Amino acid sequence: MDLNSVEPLVKLKKVWNYCTYNKPFFILVLILFVILNFLQDYYEPDKMGIVYLVFFNIFISGYWMTVTRDRISGGVRLPKILVKDVLNLGIKSTIVSAVYATVQGFVLDFVSSPMNFPEFDLEEMLLDFPETIHTLISHNPVDAASFIIMGAIIFYVTTFFMEIALARLADTGSIVAAFNLPEIKKDIDILGWKNYVKEYTAIILAIVLIAYFQYITLTDVYLNYIWGLLLDLFIYATQFLGIGAVYAQIKERKLQLAEEDHLILND
Repeated sequence: MDLNSVEPLVKLKKVWNYCTYNKPFFILVLILFVILNFLQDYYEPDKMGIVYLVFFNIFISGYWMTVTRDRISGGVRLPKILVKDVLNLGIKSTIVSAVYATVQGFVLDFVSSPMNFPEFDLEEMLLDFPETIHTLISHNPVDAASFIIMGAIIFYVTTFFMEIALARLADTGSIVAAFNLPEIKKDIDILGWKNYVKEYTAIILAIVLIAYFQYITLTDVYLNYIWGLLLDLFIYATQFLGIGAVYAQIKERKLQLAEEDHLILND
């Protein structure tokens, strides 16, 4: 089997090339990532700790949103850290993510709870596959099948809307665009639901592959800490580059359709 044809591995290679295109800057981003995480671990869960936690989440989310925006625009390397842009996108994306995640959680819980299943989360289920199998076989086959089918459909649909919402926010900077559900559905329709399932599944599998490397433990405590954060960085990069890549395809297809319509009108 040609490993270059395995989609999750292809995505990992693209993530690696993007992140390490400018190696000194990649190391700088990693150092900043380590410092911010260290401070997060350092602060006690008091008022100051909560304030820093909010700032940390906004800053990290904002920077990776700039990565999504950069990828939509055809970028090939990690973007510069522009604090104003990072904080602006960080605040907006935190709000958007919270709203969509709340709705997704409510709907998934509505499906899972009556059958006494935990909330459906494809990534977590793949990361803890033995526990997933145990959970499924401990229920009757009908409930297990219903949970998998209904949970997967709801998970994919709600996630698609959330991902496109974040991509639209990164592209336009407009929080209103992120909640324009009819336009988001049109974007998904342009790409095709089947194609989106394929793309997003490859992204999830790529993230799961990275996460499995977390089972590798280094003997030095500090190196092990950095190793874990390095993997987290690649997980973030895989997710937000994936969002940007999908939306870039949608924008390209929109342009093609517009050109086709223009040609038809001129004939």
